[in-house]
Amino acid sequence: MSKPTWAKIVYGRTYHLDFRFVTVPHDFSAPEIAWASPYILATTQQARNLSDSPRWSLFKNKTHCIVGVTCMVRDLKGKSSEAMAKDEHGRPLYVFLGYATQLNQNPSQSEIPAYTETRPIGFEQLYGEIEQVWLAREYDDRNPFFSEYKPFSSGMNIAKVSLNTDRMPRLNNAAKYPQKTFVQKRASRSDRSLWLASAQCLEPTSICLNIKGKQLVNSPFLNQTISRIDKFTIRNRHITKNSDRYSQSTRPHQSPDRERQGTCAPSTLRHIISTRAKEDIDLILQQAAKVTSASQDSIDNPIGNTGDRATEQSTLQSDLSYERENFGIKTKKSDSSQDKNWF
Repeated sequence: MSKPTWAKIVYGRTYHLDFRFVTVPHDFSAPEIAWASPYILATTQQARNLSDSPRWSLFKNKTHCIVGVTCMVRDLKGKSSEAMAKDEHGRPLYVFLGYATQLNQNPSQSEIPAYTETRPIGFEQLYGEIEQVWLAREYDDRNPFFSEYKPFSSGMNIAKVSLNTDRMPRLNNAAKYPQKTFVQKRASRSDRSLWLASAQCLEPTSICLNIKGKQLVNSPFLNQTISRIDKFTIRNRHITKNSDRYSQSTRPHQSPDRERQGTCAPSTLRHIISTRAKEDIDLILQQAAKVTSASQDSIDNPIGNTGDRATEQSTLQSDLSYERENFGIKTKKSDSSQDKNWF
């Protein structure tokens, strides 16, 4: 059996220019960008909580699977990343570093980058994509590079996917409860199992692990692991449907030998990325206003028909063949550093 091949996908900011896709797989056109964008942008919520706590995400549809890490640039290893950890205004930077693979006829992965919790082993080298355009000033330099699908190099920590289906952790997918989010307490061992289970899942699914703080709101993720929770819960998944209008957008296909030809990217792709980023900023501001006006209790336990919600939770969880676990006490929220003002 041939080894799976992976292409680079990087989303971040450079010294002068705003957040954008710096690198995407060569077969990504407007629909693929519109599909991946909400997941990547969701991982950047509550950016102040990314410090020393990288978020791991895996999301797949029928054609592609993307695995990635969202983290503070200063937490990456290497002198170059340390020198490029802030923009021209002195604001600390975060970045999404990932790989995509084509699923073809096999939605289950035999091997994927290993979940290594606090250190994104194998992903750190992807910051080289940012370094190449670090001082770019011109608008045309916003066009993404195009990457090829290749086997992983020796620097990647690979995990073999071979889970016992009888011990499969609780994982939501698009065929189960597409309007729900499974939220669990983050923990190294269970997060690692969920990481492998999502790779093995035959249905489209999505997962974001190692979230410090509360649940990512208005997010497309079907599964999340967070620090501020006591036990496994099923919650409504709220997400705006604002990417449908991109589904008919197309761009001329770029052949692999045009990789690194940034000027070849179409203006429609720039428009999609720019529009999606603006919408995300507006969304974050709206959520911030809601959080400010609500009490902490209402955040953790949304107001609603308690009886109906309890019945729904009971019905959904009765379908699961696993006993509930008590994941311990809530994590005390630590004081933010002076970087808090930048986010």
